[in-house]
Amino acid sequence: MSATILDTPEQRAAYVQRMLQALCSEPGPHPSGTEAYEQVARRIHMELDAALPTVFLDRYLDFWQALPRPEIIYQGKRVAVEVAENCAGTSPAGFTGVIERIDGPVPYGIVDINSGEVAACIAVGKDVHAQRGYLFDDEVLSLPRFVIGIGEVPFVDLLVAECAQVQVRLRVVYAPEVPTYNIIATIPGELPDEILVMAHADSIIMTEGANDNMATAIVTLMLAQAFAETRPRCTLTFAITGSEEYGLMGARHYVRRRQVEGTAGRLKFVVNSDSLTYGPNLWATTHDRELMDLVQAVHEDLALGTEPIYSAAECWMNDAACFRDINRHIRGINFNSRGYETLAANHTPADKAANVPIDCAESAFLVLRALIERLQSL
Repeated sequence: MSATILDTPEQRAAYVQRMLQALCSEPGPHPSGTEAYEQVARRIHMELDAALPTVFLDRYLDFWQALPRPEIIYQGKRVAVEVAENCAGTSPAGFTGVIERIDGPVPYGIVDINSGEVAACIAVGKDVHAQRGYLFDDEVLSLPRFVIGIGEVPFVDLLVAECAQVQVRLRVVYAPEVPTYNIIATIPGELPDEILVMAHADSIIMTEGANDNMATAIVTLMLAQAFAETRPRCTLTFAITGSEEYGLMGARHYVRRRQVEGTAGRLKFVVNSDSLTYGPNLWATTHDRELMDLVQAVHEDLALGTEPIYSAAECWMNDAACFRDINRHIRGINFNSRGYETLAANHTPADKAANVPIDCAESAFLVLRALIERLQSL
């Protein structure tokens, strides 16, 4: 798909209607962890992948927990271990194995003496003591993964040298088994400084979630395509998140991912949008005076004839809440909207594609596009 098909208000209106049909009317309700949400996520990925250079499905689990207690035991002595979140578990009874050196992202495998297969693995953390790890992408629900500290390496190496048998057990519970995703798209900038533009794509049960929040996710798709062929000063990342309606789990995961990747410090601005089609009057919330002045200037210059609302309050709400402490310099703004009667349909079966005011999507697109352009110079 080329960004040029979104050059005019008429083209954008047609795109919004077409995507509402594909992402709301056809799949119906699409809460996270369902096949309907997976269908939605893959369609969004397809749209972005056709236009942007870097797009991926960011898999996560809505819930994962290790039950007490993870164990690697040698002759009654417990090796000091932690685990990597989002890995699979062993059988409830565990197994007896032998630790071996292996090639790959982790240095040790534990071979089940009955099957002869590597049935678990051991990673080495960066600290003297064991610290919990975190898995994402293809490593979600991969082999049970224990994590040891640097201080345990000599003992584990001794177990390897002795071909010593150890007893291994890791019980985990998780949900859902249906893959759940954020969809992440990036346009590299001249600088590593990064502007993160977010909107969630999941609904609650029994509603298409058209105004909350698919129409806004579609606006975010249009923004990504509008900037696709540009070379921005700051890197632009567009995150269509899942599970906002059920504990902000998609955004929480993405924060953890950025921390593990070592890229959390690049984030400079977070622009989060939720329910921008409740009316034409965008509701901007931030304590950041400079950002608020910028939004006001955008509205004045565009002269859309709307009545924007400016709230000098914390912007760290909804998905944006997860990014509040991601680094010391992060700045943010949150958008909602008011003005029409569509708010009454929130989280009800009436929140469907046919009830989305397309003019609100257009005005939101124009404001956010101009804001993203001007954020480059701050």
